[in-house]
Amino acid sequence: MSPPSLWLPPRRRLAGRGLVSAVLLCVLGVATASSTSAHPLKGVVAPPTWSSCPSPSVGAIYAAPGTAARTVALTFDDGPGPSTGQILSILNRFGVRATFFNIGVNETRWPQDLRAEASEGFLIGDHTWSHPVLTSLSSSQQLAQLSAVATEQRSLVGSSPCSFRPPYGDLDAVTSSVASSLSMSTWMWSVDTEDWKAEGAAGSYWVNRIVSLAESEGGAQSHPVVLMHNQSIPMPATIAALPTIIEYFQSRHYRFVDLLGRSGPPDACGDTTAHFPTAPRSLLRGGALHAGEVLSSPNGQYTLTQDANGVLALQSAGRLLWSTPTRGHRGASTAVSPSGRLVVESPNGVVLWRSASGRPGSRLALADDGSLTLSTRTSTWWSVRAPATVLTDGHVLAPDWMLATANDACRLVMEPSGHLRLVSAAEGTLWVSRSLDAAAANAVLETNGNLEVVSAKQQVLWASGSLGPGARLTLTAAGRAVVEGRTGQWLWSTP
Repeated sequence: MSPPSLWLPPRRRLAGRGLVSAVLLCVLGVATASSTSAHPLKGVVAPPTWSSCPSPSVGAIYAAPGTAARTVALTFDDGPGPSTGQILSILNRFGVRATFFNIGVNETRWPQDLRAEASEGFLIGDHTWSHPVLTSLSSSQQLAQLSAVATEQRSLVGSSPCSFRPPYGDLDAVTSSVASSLSMSTWMWSVDTEDWKAEGAAGSYWVNRIVSLAESEGGAQSHPVVLMHNQSIPMPATIAALPTIIEYFQSRHYRFVDLLGRSGPPDACGDTTAHFPTAPRSLLRGGALHAGEVLSSPNGQYTLTQDANGVLALQSAGRLLWSTPTRGHRGASTAVSPSGRLVVESPNGVVLWRSASGRPGSRLALADDGSLTLSTRTSTWWSVRAPATVLTDGHVLAPDWMLATANDACRLVMEPSGHLRLVSAAEGTLWVSRSLDAAAANAVLETNGNLEVVSAKQQVLWASGSLGPGARLTLTAAGRAVVEGRTGQWLWSTP
């Protein structure tokens, strides 16, 4: 069924309607998983309690995240739409964060733009299914409006929204409670560019007006939240004004953030200059690795094994990461030669493989980050960078084990405290699971595609709620941890 076209009345600030009855408690008591049907607002209830979002804030928020240096949050309502691609292009060109508050019916019309917002690292928020005045609706209708968007977004990009903005800024106690029950904080704005009034016009009057409102209102605040639009009609004035608005705040040393407080360029893991410090290492100081012998990294995630067929192999959780081309030489062994090279030799002393370089006095080191290095005290002469980048279904991340991007700019770490933490070398923590504290917990990608944090007593402390046999967990260049299905669809992702 093709989605209905929307008529959106002029945006306005509406006063709160006061408290409503506790009927909401009965509505929220039926929180179970569901999917949208041909009529997505009929019978929609809240999703399960699992969420990738931080605990929601109490009350509506009007200031951008940040307490010290000046921050600015760019927000775009009513999308996706015909101008989404241009907006994303500008944001990526300037390397700034933003948040998109999307309407459910528009997500069904432009799903490829929703996927682009997610894959390029931007935060996606909930702006209701059809943009009604929420306070004119019953408790169950309000819940349906918000829950339908959460279900649609999860089906398309794997993540549920963590941020909510009520249409026209109109909300009451029921609205706030519904948003909170769905793990969403409610975000308003402090700078209104009124760009929707251009109604698709591209004249300089509208461009200058949008820029003037953004600068005059935003420049007087330490943490402005700027309201712009991404409607189902082209927004040429908004597109033309956006670079000037960004440059204005950049020139005044504002830090651009999304509404989770994340800053820096959206491709949080794409900066190859940002690496974590060198991890602890295990050393092969002398002697050799004989058939069946193993050198393990300090936390045990990586093993360097001389197998029975003569191959020197670096592995993690049963996954081969690197090996020498020496298969078929039973009884071979590996050692650091007097010249300082790493050498695989047959039982009768024939060199089967050697490293490209080395110096006398070199030692072989296997680190916690999966790096294999041949070095002296002052220099590295040969190395292999082979971090574990994929967790396949049925496999485990033990405490202190991690997945990493190939350039080691981001890591997903199973902390000894029982929390999964996604961190960027350039930006710090990007996401942390809301699991219970439990020492020695493991992260397990179950064979059904569900990512779980499981205690030593096999109690599930947190779950992604994703289903899809043959799934795998990876990190994207945009700083998201993603569980993908067999065909590449996102079953779950961090925000």
